[in-house]
Amino acid sequence: MKKTSSLTVSVLASVILFATVAPVSANGFTGLPEQLTPMEMRGKYVDKMDLQSKNVLGFFYTTMDRSTDARIHNIKKAMKRLNGTKVKPLEGFSYNKTVGNSNLAEEGWQKAGVIANGQLVEGYGGGICQVSSTLFNAVVEAGMTVVERHTHSKTVGYVPVGMDATVAYGYMDFQFVNPYDFDVKIKAKVYNDNQVVIAIVRA
Repeated sequence: MKKTSSLTVSVLASVILFATVAPVSANGFTGLPEQLTPMEMRGKYVDKMDLQSKNVLGFFYTTMDRSTDARIHNIKKAMKRLNGTKVKPLEGFSYNKTVGNSNLAEEGWQKAGVIANGQLVEGYGGGICQVSSTLFNAVVEAGMTVVERHTHSKTVGYVPVGMDATVAYGYMDFQFVNPYDFDVKIKAKVYNDNQVVIAIVRA
């Protein structure tokens, strides 16, 4: 298990528990939902999200190919909690604090595939690490300062090798700090029950 502390990650320099294995499908990898270039896909989703390109600091998307209904449900729930989050200058962001405890069935989280000790098993909140990993890649491009990030104990397919960010409430978090002198906002949307799209923008 790796941890990154007080590290500013550059553009695309780019267990446990909550992410299923899915095929790589984002930003130039296999399984693209349409036969468009990565830049064309970026432009498409920036338009869909009603964003101005000049305000987009970081962007990344992945797909949920062959995901179960429960996994899709968990991803949508995490994305809804993430969307619209503002981070002030020099303020820290915590994925776990924002999304909450996905181990709690009473809060509507469902059982789906999770990675535990290198094995794929069933657990509540399965899929939320696809959201944290998609966010991590957008954060990398945006030039945020990553202060905590962990990789899975098993390779996942929805992001390039080594560019994942796993979380486990109470144990492992994904955190970053906004290094700029202006507020930033996280825009997180799911399209067609398949595309997981996250942008970091000027607030």
